[in-house]
Amino acid sequence: MEASEPVSESRAARRAAREAHLRNPILPPMATERRIPIVLATAVLAVLLAIGTTSDHAIGAAAVAWLGLALAWGWPELLGSPSRFGSSFAVGVAGVLAPATVAATPDDPFLRHVPVVVAAAVLTMFLHQIVRKDGRPRLTRSVAISAAGIAIATIGAAWVPLGRTSGGPEVVVVVAVALAVSALTDLGASIARVRPWMIAVAALLGFLAGGVSGLVVDEVGVVAGVVLGAVSATLAHVMRRVLCVLPPIRGLRGQLTAAAASVLVTGVPVYVLAMILVG
Repeated sequence: MEASEPVSESRAARRAAREAHLRNPILPPMATERRIPIVLATAVLAVLLAIGTTSDHAIGAAAVAWLGLALAWGWPELLGSPSRFGSSFAVGVAGVLAPATVAATPDDPFLRHVPVVVAAAVLTMFLHQIVRKDGRPRLTRSVAISAAGIAIATIGAAWVPLGRTSGGPEVVVVVAVALAVSALTDLGASIARVRPWMIAVAALLGFLAGGVSGLVVDEVGVVAGVVLGAVSATLAHVMRRVLCVLPPIRGLRGQLTAAAASVLVTGVPVYVLAMILVG
């Protein structure tokens, strides 16, 4: 008896399968083990940023630069860049020069020279691609990873002016408390029923921590505290949540990078909200 020939899938069936995949995409599994290091790293980096900013704006800039170096150290490996050294170097240029430039700017607007740093980092990124001798495989992916790292590093530079504005250091303290407390949400990744609610829980913890901190710190106040806490906690958790589906996140290097990225990415929103709510 002859074996029947496989029936080719119709165009309508392929279209239906494609639409079903778009409605219910297959996402990579979230890393659920070894969450304590990323929680501790986020809390420690946020606290160090607050200590540096309240001490002196130059020390605060140095703290942001260290965060940028931590990002540059692990970002290309975490995202799988085909050219890790060059990507790390370009991200490091942005991570160090951006806060240093903001700290050296004598008056407001303190962020006015950051675009120059971005241009220098992007130029470094493309020069590296030109001098690569490996045939430049996966060029688009390499450029995209480097550009994303540069963006996050320069966003973090917005933390620096808060050390030089009225009520700014107090804002950093309130946000640091919110980031540290809301990072505890990551411990719920190992509980399947908690996983869908982690973003909401992070926002709630940031809301509560920011409100309590704002109540203690008169320069910030409860209203500004809850807004700053909820927004920063949510953004930081979303950043870690996005990165936690990548296999290298299971290593300490990947977790430190994700923690640094989650603190840096809140820089601009916190700065803008601080100018509006605290002045």
